Amino acid sequence: MTAISWNRDALVSKAPIAPSERMSPHADQIHNNDNWKSDMQPFYARATFMKMGPLALLYSILFNSVLRILSYVPFNSLLRIDPSTLHPEDCFIVPNSSTPPIAIITGSNTGVGFETAQGLAQRGYHVILACRNRQKGLDAVHKINQHIITSCREEDESKVVGKASFLQPLDLASFASIRSFCNSFSEKYDSLNILVNNAGINSQGDVTEDGLEMCFQSNFVGHFLLTKLLIPSLLNAENTYKNNKYKDEAGRIVNLSSVTHHFAPSNERIHPNDGSSDLSENNGIHDKHFWLGSAMPGVSAATYRESKLASILFTIELNKRYGGGGEKVMGIRSVAVSPGSVSSDIWRNESALTQKIYRMVYLTPQQGSSTSIAGSIGNLPIDAIYLQPYWHPFMRRMHSAVRSFQRSYPLSFPMFEMLGPYIGHSVSVPRLPTDGCGGYKSSGQLWDACEGLTAE
Repeated sequence: MTAISWNRDALVSKAPIAPSERMSPHADQIHNNDNWKSDMQPFYARATFMKMGPLALLYSILFNSVLRILSYVPFNSLLRIDPSTLHPEDCFIVPNSSTPPIAIITGSNTGVGFETAQGLAQRGYHVILACRNRQKGLDAVHKINQHIITSCREEDESKVVGKASFLQPLDLASFASIRSFCNSFSEKYDSLNILVNNAGINSQGDVTEDGLEMCFQSNFVGHFLLTKLLIPSLLNAENTYKNNKYKDEAGRIVNLSSVTHHFAPSNERIHPNDGSSDLSENNGIHDKHFWLGSAMPGVSAATYRESKLASILFTIELNKRYGGGGEKVMGIRSVAVSPGSVSSDIWRNESALTQKIYRMVYLTPQQGSSTSIAGSIGNLPIDAIYLQPYWHPFMRRMHSAVRSFQRSYPLSFPMFEMLGPYIGHSVSVPRLPTDGCGGYKSSGQLWDACEGLTAE
């Protein structure tokens, strides 16, 4: 694919977006939920994000210090600050067979991705590590498999355990690499139970071989193409629950998002060259023009934040298009997750001092993987599209019979998602575009933009 020039008239279709032919039952419930719509609020500006960081740090240090002083159980239970538990009866069944269910995790040779891969392998999944570097991927595979062997000796040897493997390198900044990876997977495997779109970078300015902005393609557009090519394999999968009252599902898709999705307004475009900002014509709607701009080099300096909002809207669109199945399975289920602020390899380009500070106040990669693991195998409430790992001061009423997902928060002040008391995982309402449809219009236009960008 050759480099694409930035031209609104050439790239943006004026035709209305046709409604999806496949509507998910749970997507309909989200769309028609008045409480959900009332939670939608305008996005925060870039300048607010810079100001909110120090406040979040101060809040986290003070609150966690108080918790250490008042660390007796009744106090934590009263505020519901105890970490959430992912109960086995609320997870997919993993059969004890020679063909374990399969999961693919991108960017899984280090950090949150590695911990997610190890966590799923320990629970009986055959996890394929999808990484750019073959040797790093093979090293991570060896480390995970050795850990599983050691843990089995120390625990119950009859426990169902999985394994890690490496198929071939996957470079999300190359559409050719993505297509090659998917072809190789389809030739070897018939189905895919779990896909975790975890890989990401936070550096901006470079251009991919496909002519797109490096950060936005690596974080989102590459995952869009990967997911779309693996949809047939995900539809062929069957994830079942121990409790017969819950319907079986096809494959599960987990998209990594971030607290930064709160800071991706459509009416402010920060130019990477001079830092200036202007107002677009979108009137609060993240339309096709906006998303094409995110993908084009030299248009936006906020592509990391925009990619994390895109992951949530992608989740909505996947549920809308593929959530409705036949009588046997409910269809594909997708969820977006924030790992929280994690001291991981994504900060490798920062100074040594900055990395040291992050290790002191941020979550560990293992803690950061809790939302990904819960999103991958948990029996999610029907209106859950976003999980995050921090305690919030206000709860949302939620009627869920699933013990593992009793904690739910409304759309809240972003500071509470930056840092704070770690609680494992919780259902939270994300910030969605104010398009009057719970993000449905914006998610459809995002899909259309990416289909055009990834077309052969």
